Order: sequence, then C-alpha cells, then structure tokens
Amino acid sequence: MEEEFVTKSIVSFLKANGYLIYSFDFPQSGTGILLRPDKSSGKSEGIKPDIIAAKGRTLLIMENKGKFWKGDFEKLHNLKHSGDYRTALQHIHIDMGTDRITVGIGIPNNPKYTKRALNLKQMVDLIITVDTSGACEVIWGDI
Repeated sequence: MEEEFVTKSIVSFLKANGYLIYSFDFPQSGTGILLRPDKSSGKSEGIKPDIIAAKGRTLLIMENKGKFWKGDFEKLHNLKHSGDYRTALQHIHIDMGTDRITVGIGIPNNPKYTKRALNLKQMVDLIITVDTSGACEVIWGDI
C-alpha cells in the first residue's frame, strides 16, 4: 500500500469526523509544511508532517507510511515532548485556535504492522489503520 493512499484515506476520515485539515503531504507532493526546530542550523532541517489537522482545541499531527516505520514513532514523540519545536507549533496553534497537541501514526491494516505499532503505542496518542478499500480504523487512542 502506498503512503499517498494511506494519507488521502486518513484525510477523508478526519474530515468526516469533524477535523479541519491545515496541511497534508505525501512523497513527491510538495504540499506539506516544514516545522523547523527552534535552534535550526539548516534549510531542510525539521519535520514535514504528513497531516496537520485540528478539531476543537486539539491540534493533530500525523506521520503515515505504507509500512511500519519505528522512526516515525520516535519523530512524533520528540516533536511533542522535546520542546524543540515550540515556536513552530505555537504559530500553528494560533492559526488554528488550538492549545493541545495529539500525535498519531497512520499505517496499512496489516497484522504484522499493527502488532509492531501497538508495541510502541506509548510513544504516540493515536494509531489509525487503513484497509485496501480506504476504510480507516482507530486502533489506539481517540479522535
């Protein structure tokens, strides 16, 4: 399953569940927003989330893949807890009227991937799986 399919499916799912999409990105789309760390030393340094969305006072930042990727769990955990992205997140909070952040992972609904993802669930707030028809299921957390 391609990352683009996972991302587009989750964007549709989030919209259907009352989320406002701030930005989304997938490989070669060039549509995402680069979040730069407060102490950035290079032009390309930072994180370009696959989805940035908001519902109520909550900002949702997601990384999606067409397979399991442990690095995304680490990246999102760092984004939320390190304080390195405080300024970038503050700007989005102001734009979206949010004051809380939730981080999530989107992956294909594949038993091998979901088992590995659930073993790292403590690093994120949300895990959404996508099946081959594009149907999404929250397997960890709440939207």
